[in-house]
Amino acid sequence: MQSGKNPISPVVISTALGHDGRGIFPYTLLPGYRQLLKTVMDTGTTVFTKSATRFARRGNFIPGNPLTWKHIRRLPDMGMVNAYGLTNKGAETCAADVRRACDGGLMVIPNLYPEFIKGTDTAIRETLEAVEIYQRGLGPLFKALELNYSCPNSEEAIAKNVVQAIQCTRKVRSLYPALFLIAKLSICHPYEFAQELEHIGVNALHAVNTIPYCIVFPFQCSPLDAVGGGGVSGGPAFDLAYKYNQELRPKVSLFLIMGGGVTSRDAVRRYFDLGADAVSLCTLALRHPREATRVVLTYNS
Repeated sequence: MQSGKNPISPVVISTALGHDGRGIFPYTLLPGYRQLLKTVMDTGTTVFTKSATRFARRGNFIPGNPLTWKHIRRLPDMGMVNAYGLTNKGAETCAADVRRACDGGLMVIPNLYPEFIKGTDTAIRETLEAVEIYQRGLGPLFKALELNYSCPNSEEAIAKNVVQAIQCTRKVRSLYPALFLIAKLSICHPYEFAQELEHIGVNALHAVNTIPYCIVFPFQCSPLDAVGGGGVSGGPAFDLAYKYNQELRPKVSLFLIMGGGVTSRDAVRRYFDLGADAVSLCTLALRHPREATRVVLTYNS
């Protein structure tokens, strides 16, 4: 049986506002991005954070180090490819930062990445430790959590983590029955995975994350090939993300957040026409924050 009150706005901002929802440097230097941040707060828009892990993890992109900014590249059609690599300061720091954001009026849902590369038992144990950290740090503000099973920059074979992810979800669900639980999917995941997550009792699904470069451009070498190729978002990812969501929608009855490739209000409308319960924006918030602001005002005001 599902539990928890739905905290999700019709349009959400996913990952594009950082690990606490208050913005990513150096984007925070841009007036349009700062205006988006204000609009998000004023409209009560749901924000999903970038992924945290139990312990601090140094990935490829370090916001404070310009030498690492090369791991995020622009593509045509308002696209991006990134090999961010799960850089974060760990659950304890991220939980404290999210608490400050929530206390400041933002509607933030933390995102947690279980590190199955460490082994299933370790990953589940660390995930539960992180959930407890968020519960302790956020108190009554901790009403929802997104479990990310879909990062293409994690050094893991995300297409093969289904069994581990199901075990992890089942454990979190059993220990935190009142928590509104969201699972983030990859285009690499079979639809049966989503159906099993529904059976376990997650409250919502979020499809999809960035798409591995080799899937979007099967006959091209990624500009980030040296660090695994990266994940593609924005316009180049839309057709694949749309098709996945189109086929997923009739297979589950869960609240479904659709995203991937959104670059305009028209793309948002197409997802709603497809049966989305909510639509997520990411690259649009970074590449064209003024358009993202208009989308938020259209659907969340």
